[in-house]
Amino acid sequence: MVLEQKILDAQESRRKRVTLLVCSFLAISLLCASVVFYISYRPISPPVVSPDIPSNDLAVVPTNNNIESSQSIPNEELRSSYISKLNNYESNIKPDLNKTDLAKWEPERDAQLEATEDQALSQFSAANYAEAHNAIETATQLAQALITDSQLAFSQAMTDAQLTYGKDNYDEAKLQITKAQMFDNTSVEASTLAAEIERLPEILALTEQINTANIENQFEKELKLINEMMTLAPERTAVVERKQELINILAQRNFQSYIAQSYQAIKQSDVSKAKQKISAAKKVFPNRQEIQSVETAIRQLEKKQRIAKYQQAAQTAMATDRWQAAKQQLELLLKEQAADKSAQQSLLTATQIINFNSEFDHHINNPYRLSNKSLASSVKSQIEEANALANNSPSLTNKANTLSLLIEKMNKTIPVQVISDNQTHILVRGVGVVGLTQSKTIQLSPGRYRFEGKRKGYKSKLLDVLISYDDTSYQINILCDEPI
Repeated sequence: MVLEQKILDAQESRRKRVTLLVCSFLAISLLCASVVFYISYRPISPPVVSPDIPSNDLAVVPTNNNIESSQSIPNEELRSSYISKLNNYESNIKPDLNKTDLAKWEPERDAQLEATEDQALSQFSAANYAEAHNAIETATQLAQALITDSQLAFSQAMTDAQLTYGKDNYDEAKLQITKAQMFDNTSVEASTLAAEIERLPEILALTEQINTANIENQFEKELKLINEMMTLAPERTAVVERKQELINILAQRNFQSYIAQSYQAIKQSDVSKAKQKISAAKKVFPNRQEIQSVETAIRQLEKKQRIAKYQQAAQTAMATDRWQAAKQQLELLLKEQAADKSAQQSLLTATQIINFNSEFDHHINNPYRLSNKSLASSVKSQIEEANALANNSPSLTNKANTLSLLIEKMNKTIPVQVISDNQTHILVRGVGVVGLTQSKTIQLSPGRYRFEGKRKGYKSKLLDVLISYDDTSYQINILCDEPI
């Protein structure tokens, strides 16, 4: 044990200083052991005075009454009692005492206590158990008094430190917490408060910056600084209310800014930017009436832009004689504004031109049908109607001219020379009879014909011919020369 080791060290030191005295004492003790046991003889040594401490600063040694009282107790019992009290002192009292910086707080009482502790140990080393017993009791009383006083002083210093900290008085708070830690260097509460006090200069500087930002209406900066304050000193709840106020101020300001920017973008016909800004505004206040107003304005702008786009595309298509594309754009335009008279008229024109083009293409691709007088007459009427649109569609005009020429060509006759053997009977199906001939010229309109030749005793013969509208004349040989 530590206590026993300290006792042994003290005894060894004592033996070295008084070797001859100890040897003599031991010799006498051995010869008189039995006597000492019965009469409890014990020499009384004067108190040991520390060379570093003046005698007037030492604790008063036990009174004669204490000595006389202790002298009536057997040595072994005193020795055991001393060891028990010393053990209690070292185990239970000294740890509490060590919490306090006695040398700094109460140097005189600290010196007195050390002298008393040394006296107790020296007396015990000299086997003066009664004096040692009284000294350890005195040390215990002194220590307990110091502990009680330090606890009271600690409580007062903590109270003062907390009060001054609450008033943001750094210097006084620092002084008081230093005192408190001098009285109890193990206090977690004091360490925590000390750490908070050490942050006070930074907190005060941050508070000043917050106040400056507030005066200058720098709301973003003030909010940023308040967030820093809440991280640095979360116990300062007074800034929470201001933080919420700033959040509301900034939200309102940002919302109004987004709304204004949206309208500005609409004014500049920038739909993308307007949508971006209104989306940001909706994140702030999603249900405000201003949102609906801006969104309505955006929809109107989009419609206006679509109308302009369709109008431009339709105009371009009509100008370049692309009437199918023009028709598509005009139909889209009328979906946006059905009452647009100009668009309605343009769509009618486009539809007519498309229909005429389709009809004319059909006849141009089937020119021989135009040999039909009724059909040719109908087509001529269509051409006359299409001429009214000639200024709108050059391609339609060209087709009308082409078709007119085809009608003219298809309605003229072409001389067709029929050559045979004067023995074959010839007819043109659907047209008439040529009869027996060696050479005969007939007049036929351009088109497809079937010539048929018959001769008794010979196989009949059929010839399909196409007389082109570009032909100026045509010749056909037909005779039956294959016997049956």
